[in-house]
Amino acid sequence: MVKRTEDRMEVLFGFFGTLVSFILLIAAAFLSPGYNPLINAVSSLGKEEAKTLFSISFVVGGSLSIPFFIFLERELINIKESIRRLATGVSIFTCVCIALVGIIPDETYWDIFQLFHGFVAVVSFAGSSIYIVLYSILMYNGPKSKMYKGPTFKKYHAYFGFSNGVVLIILIIMFLINTPFTPFIEWILTILMYSWILITALQLISYKFFNIPGVYYRRTQYPEALKLFEDALQILNNLDLSDEPITQTLNENIEFLKKQLEKEN
Repeated sequence: MVKRTEDRMEVLFGFFGTLVSFILLIAAAFLSPGYNPLINAVSSLGKEEAKTLFSISFVVGGSLSIPFFIFLERELINIKESIRRLATGVSIFTCVCIALVGIIPDETYWDIFQLFHGFVAVVSFAGSSIYIVLYSILMYNGPKSKMYKGPTFKKYHAYFGFSNGVVLIILIIMFLINTPFTPFIEWILTILMYSWILITALQLISYKFFNIPGVYYRRTQYPEALKLFEDALQILNNLDLSDEPITQTLNENIEFLKKQLEKEN
């Protein structure tokens, strides 16, 4: 049974939120007289004439991306759980910081604002690259996991995510040696981040999800899920449906749950 559209609203939030954010950011750059991405940092748009568009861009992008990454976290299960949890934590914290980047400078407390803005801006760039790399690791390893039944991402998508980490390292190096090309690399990284989220959202939208009871059971509910699957399997066998795909899926889930429960005992 294909999931209803409302079950994937989080993906639509992520896609349209990111798209609107990117369009507003580019518009702010074009509408700021004398602004040059080759020599001016992204954050400097917050002081230009189109600073309102800059502010809205980051608030929208950061806020609407939170449900998107929560949804992505729920899909990339049974691969590498520690990486999945870390990626989700980093992505949510980073999205909050991205939204805070949109706060318009207060000239009255300029020094304090500079420290605050510098912190959330650094977290936004570094955090985004980190969670993209972590999610890309999960996407790369998804096909290798027998229990993974979520969306299948191509390897090139994972490699594209890894490139964000490479560009972040280049940006850090160029910042440390204080080269005039740092703003340009910052813009490249920004475009890569937006592109990765948009491509990921498009793949999630086009993927045909199936509702499989038990996929999102908490660990404390594993015994309940195991009984549910075993009862469902017995019904299918009685109906002579042992060769159906759903029967195979149930067998795989039962095997997984038994192994997990054996580890706990």
